[in-house]
Amino acid sequence: MKRTIHHQSFQGHVVAIVLILAMLLGGCAQTTPAVIRTLGKATITLMPTQTPVPATPTVTFTPTLSPPTETATITPTSEPTECRKPPDDYELVNIDGYWLNARTVAMLEYAQLLYGGEIDLTGSAITQGSFHDNGAASFGTHLGGGAVDLSVMRTGTWIVLYDDIPVLLQALRLAGFAAWLREVDEVFPGSGIHIHAIAIGDRDLSEAARAQLDGEAGYFRGFSGLPPVNNKPTLDRYGGPVLCQWMRDAGYEDLRPVLSTPAP
Repeated sequence: MKRTIHHQSFQGHVVAIVLILAMLLGGCAQTTPAVIRTLGKATITLMPTQTPVPATPTVTFTPTLSPPTETATITPTSEPTECRKPPDDYELVNIDGYWLNARTVAMLEYAQLLYGGEIDLTGSAITQGSFHDNGAASFGTHLGGGAVDLSVMRTGTWIVLYDDIPVLLQALRLAGFAAWLREVDEVFPGSGIHIHAIAIGDRDLSEAARAQLDGEAGYFRGFSGLPPVNNKPTLDRYGGPVLCQWMRDAGYEDLRPVLSTPAP
C-alpha cells in the first residue's frame, strides 16, 4: 500500500511540472514587442452619409500663395496638372492612436510626395484625427471623416517651420484638402499653431466640416473656414481654392464672386 501511494505521488509531481512548463512556454509564445506605430485597417466601417450638394457653377481658378484681396479678379484657367482623384476607400486606419479613413490617408501620402519636406504628414505631424469629439474646440469639424490637424513644428522641438508652411498648404490643397494655417490663439485663446485640413468630397464629413467647404465662410468662397467676425468671414490668407475636375464632379465649384475688369 505504501508503495502504491508513493507511485501516485510521483506521478502527481510529474504532471504538475509538465503543467508549469507548458504555462511558462505558452506565456513566452504570447509575448510580442511593443508597437510604437500602427498602420492597419480597422474592422469597422461607416455608412455613407449625404453626398455634397452641387454648387452653382461659376469659374475655375489657378491657386497662388499670395494673400487675396477683396478686389481681385478671377481668371478662368485649366485645372492644375497635379490634380489626382483620391480612392473611394473608407475603411478606417489607425495611425499612432488617431483614426482616419483610408481615403484621407492616401491624400496625405500624396500631399507628402508633393511637399517633399521634413514634416511627416502620415505620422508624427498628426495632432488630431477624424471621428473625434473634442467639444467646442474644433466646432464639430472632427466629428465625422475627412478632418485632420497637422503640426508645423520640427519633430521633438517647438521650432515652427515657417518657410515650409506655404509649400505644405499648397501640397495639401493640390491633394484635395481645404487646408488653412491656424495661428496661435486664432481658434480660441490658448490654441496652438497648426494646419487644419478637410478632405473635399469625403462622404462622412460632419455638417460643420461640410460648411467649411462651401458655407458662408467656406474654402470655395475664398474664406478661412472660421466663424465670421462681426458677421463678416475672414479671408483665406493663402490664396483661393484649388479646383480639380473630380471636385466639380462631386458638386464643388469656385464660389467667389467674379469681378469684372475695368475697361481700359
